[in-house]
Amino acid sequence: MSIEADSIFTSGSLGEAVGFYFRKTPVDVWSYTDFLNCMKPLILLYNIINRPAVWRNKYINALKKIASVNKDKDDPISRLKKRIAILLANQKLTPDVVKFWRQINGQTRVQKINAPIDALEVLEAAEKPHAQGSRELPHHDTVAALEEHDGGDDEVDDFDNKDGCNNVSNEENADSRFCCPFVERVESQPVVTHQRSWILRSGTNVGDVLAEYVKTIPEAQKYLCLAYWNILDLTNDNNPIKSFFPSDDDWKELMENFETDVRLVESDVPPAVYYFFDEVEKITKSQGDILIINAIDQVSAEFIENKNKIKLSNEEKDVIAAIRRAVVTYAENLAEVDLPVSEAAFDNAFPNMLRKRFLNKSELKMDVGEIACWASAQRRNEGRSVVLRARVGQKCDFRGTLKNSANNLEAAIGLRSGGLPEAHRKKIFQDRIDLAVTMRDVLYTFYKANCHAPENDLHRTYVLGMQSWGWDHEVYAMDCKATNVLRLGKVSHTKMPNTLKTLALLESFYVSMSNTRATLTKICDHANDVALAHSRAHRHLKRKAPEQKRSFGGLLETPPKKGRRERDDD
Repeated sequence: MSIEADSIFTSGSLGEAVGFYFRKTPVDVWSYTDFLNCMKPLILLYNIINRPAVWRNKYINALKKIASVNKDKDDPISRLKKRIAILLANQKLTPDVVKFWRQINGQTRVQKINAPIDALEVLEAAEKPHAQGSRELPHHDTVAALEEHDGGDDEVDDFDNKDGCNNVSNEENADSRFCCPFVERVESQPVVTHQRSWILRSGTNVGDVLAEYVKTIPEAQKYLCLAYWNILDLTNDNNPIKSFFPSDDDWKELMENFETDVRLVESDVPPAVYYFFDEVEKITKSQGDILIINAIDQVSAEFIENKNKIKLSNEEKDVIAAIRRAVVTYAENLAEVDLPVSEAAFDNAFPNMLRKRFLNKSELKMDVGEIACWASAQRRNEGRSVVLRARVGQKCDFRGTLKNSANNLEAAIGLRSGGLPEAHRKKIFQDRIDLAVTMRDVLYTFYKANCHAPENDLHRTYVLGMQSWGWDHEVYAMDCKATNVLRLGKVSHTKMPNTLKTLALLESFYVSMSNTRATLTKICDHANDVALAHSRAHRHLKRKAPEQKRSFGGLLETPPKKGRRERDDD
């Protein structure tokens, strides 16, 4: 059973133990993580309701008492203790604290309140390592380290109020009174049981290079670096990780390998499409803005047949009709643009409108607006107790789900970065990070669902992501080449028309979406082949073998919250 904290701490035994820690522990060793490790025997002994908040409060209160005591100002040790106490009381929680409570939840032993215990004896046993290494005077470097350290709270809502205590809802507190042995996780932490390496011709292990580069990233910038998420960014030749490879030939091999394995399928574009956009070009150059829309609306399949003396098939006529309606709608929306334009308004009027008209509705279920990625939500809730509030997936503005896929693969994710005027480049960069992590979650979910499929088939799977900002539109692709090595590359870049005079630019956008449509068909066929191979694993007795999903690699914990980090930097 769970017990109230007041019934324990008011007895004096544990209260004295908290004070005992600060009296016997050297000042330069003081930290919340060390405090919890020393108190671990007592934490395990009593299953206190809302334990993280209770022990955090006792730790903060003890520091406040130390900081409020008026000692002799000429005593350097007292002044240092007071200064360190103030810094520690205002210090944020680190991911190590979350890991500690995660381990405690799996080790808790419930003991009756009336069981005999001497808290100081238990604490003295835990304090022995400090006593052996204690120093008479603490190092003053401790203060500098504390001032430079800026730990962060994590993605979970375990610890997030102004006092540093966990912000737990009433429902979760009520559930905790039943001592439900749930396991709290920041993100899923799969154990890698199978390694797949990517070795270049020069002998360089790409996974090792990526891991070494991550070690050089400052803690405050980790969430802004794709390498931290095990993603190798191949969209930019100026990537800092390029210098970590022994030679330029290695980077060239990386790019060539990606372009060979992952690319858009070149679709067959009917010649009638080119005839149509030739007419659009002529109209935009010869007509005024007022007459352009009506003139384009007159360019029908019959008009193209008569002018070019050709015969169009019924399929080509349908294509021309769809393109004409899309161009006319785009032109009408463009004529009504009045700055500033919100992100949602621009996305619905231009990029999403074109995607829904140019992509295949019979094969792709397209959702637009402020929506969440289902694969991301599934990954974020993996391993969490059902009594906890579910987490939503990563926000996206376009979600394309393959209707004919056995796993309902979200093969196309779209994100819009700001409206008009064009967003700041930091917003664009951060949105690309979010898009890449979402694509990673889609791949991870697919690997997990088909863990018994042949490994080579799994690693040939890739998904698409689309990002637009201002009048630019880019298409990315991502695959998992090896364990903890995902590759993100740019496969298409187009410019959308920003005036009625430039409507002919929509030809490149249509070709890009046509290639994307053909690529999604290929991805769907491949995903179904993988799912079929997974379902037939019993033929090769692979059901009894370890799951191969771990060749995907582990998922790292989310670094400090972006919003909190940005406020601290200001």
